[in-house]
Amino acid sequence: MLKNIKLLLTEVAAFFRKDFNIAAYSYAITVIAASILLIYCTSLGCAISRNSIPTSNAVINNMLMFSVMYFMVALPVALIRGEFNSLSKTALFAKGIFLMCLIGFADAFSWDAVLNVKEFTMLEQSYIFKALWRMRNAIFVLPVFVAMRLLIDRNVKGLYGLCRGSHRIKAYLSVYVVILPVLIIASFTPEFLSYYPMHKPWLFEGVFGWPLWLSTVVFEIIYLCDFIMVEMVFRGMLVIGMEPILGQMAVLPMIAAYVALHFGKPALETISAIFGGYFVGSLAYQTHHIWGGIVIHMGIALVIELIRLFQHYVLLVG
Repeated sequence: MLKNIKLLLTEVAAFFRKDFNIAAYSYAITVIAASILLIYCTSLGCAISRNSIPTSNAVINNMLMFSVMYFMVALPVALIRGEFNSLSKTALFAKGIFLMCLIGFADAFSWDAVLNVKEFTMLEQSYIFKALWRMRNAIFVLPVFVAMRLLIDRNVKGLYGLCRGSHRIKAYLSVYVVILPVLIIASFTPEFLSYYPMHKPWLFEGVFGWPLWLSTVVFEIIYLCDFIMVEMVFRGMLVIGMEPILGQMAVLPMIAAYVALHFGKPALETISAIFGGYFVGSLAYQTHHIWGGIVIHMGIALVIELIRLFQHYVLLVG
């Protein structure tokens, strides 16, 4: 197991040696840390995380939030490094803004505004909208990525890192085993106790006339599959897909956007997104695949869900 982990750490270290610039890294870390403090420690930040400002439209707010976080790191980092060629590329702004708007749109789209499900009960409507939101990337983002891969990014490997091969799956599983105890401990913190599980079966008992286990399994499958798309968006498109424009500089702005995705979640999870994003982002850049992030991300999500369900039904309900 240690040999497998060492293999991945060697790849991350190789990227770090190649990419590290003390001024650029210091700036990026400062901006991301300040953003987290703003969101979690101020009333203004709480309003931003609830998509209530600066406009009354949640979709526009999300587009602005992702765009600001991404370019607030991408542009100054390129300037600090003296990479003026990257800044002069129209593709950086065209593709970057388009992707941030696409991510923001998918993340904040309101299904109940366009979908009429009045024939279902309120409980069933709630279940449908929760499931559809988890499928947002597959519905809105995936078709766009397929079109971009076929028409624009023809030299990109696979579908933005989603390609054939095992790609050191055992090594990623070893990393997962190491962080498992940390997940178990974190699941008992007040923030995690209040936020997870993402699907609370006790609130959906009797939905569609299904047994409780079936409605739970269906939602959890949808929830876990969403992480394939999350990895394709952030490690696939924003690292592998942006590499022709930004090269290795694509990793740091990706982390900023990835942290923004976690705003509103437990603070510990948002902070861990910095380190997790750098780890799987640098590996995506080095290997040009995203299987590692998928394995780790899905594994973490599944364990947290199972632990919280166990805590509720065994420890609390008894």
